[in-house]
Amino acid sequence: MALSTNLALRPFRNERLPWLLTGLFFAAAIGATVLHGRLVSRLLSGDEANTVRMVRENEARITELEDHISKEPPLRIESAEAARLRAFKELVDRRVFPWRRLLSELEEVLGDDVRLIRISPAADRGVRGMLVVLSGVARTKDAAFSLAESLDAAAAFSSASLKSLAETEEGIEFNMDVVFDPATAIAEMAPGKPEETP
Repeated sequence: MALSTNLALRPFRNERLPWLLTGLFFAAAIGATVLHGRLVSRLLSGDEANTVRMVRENEARITELEDHISKEPPLRIESAEAARLRAFKELVDRRVFPWRRLLSELEEVLGDDVRLIRISPAADRGVRGMLVVLSGVARTKDAAFSLAESLDAAAAFSSASLKSLAETEEGIEFNMDVVFDPATAIAEMAPGKPEETP
């Protein structure tokens, strides 16, 4: 094995690594300086201060508008608009009307000699429960009167009253008003009978 001989006066040193580290340090310092310069310029330009000022102005404007609205007189609705709103209310009331429960209670009361043609909720007249208008055909007048009595005797119904009776080829046509109270119907339900959902 041959021995290597170094004839240099000073041993060889790798000087690239210190220069590389120095260059990276200077690049990082320049990047940090640029970032700090941007932050200082943004602070000096007042973007944050302008944003805070605009937010405060908007909040003051909102408060002013709310005070102005609170001082306005109450809105007066014309009779035509009030009628339209009442019609919308009736549509909503019909949509949420407990039809299943009503039909179930009517099925228990209705006899074989009476046929209902129309069932429609009517406008509330200050009564407890819901006013329902029933129209139908009975075989005899006694059958129509018996239906009114049966509805009065049922727990879910009250104030049944015949409004009109007319003799036709099909039988005795009648119109009847009755008050339906779903809360009473629920209270009188048998323990094993599941509650109907509206």
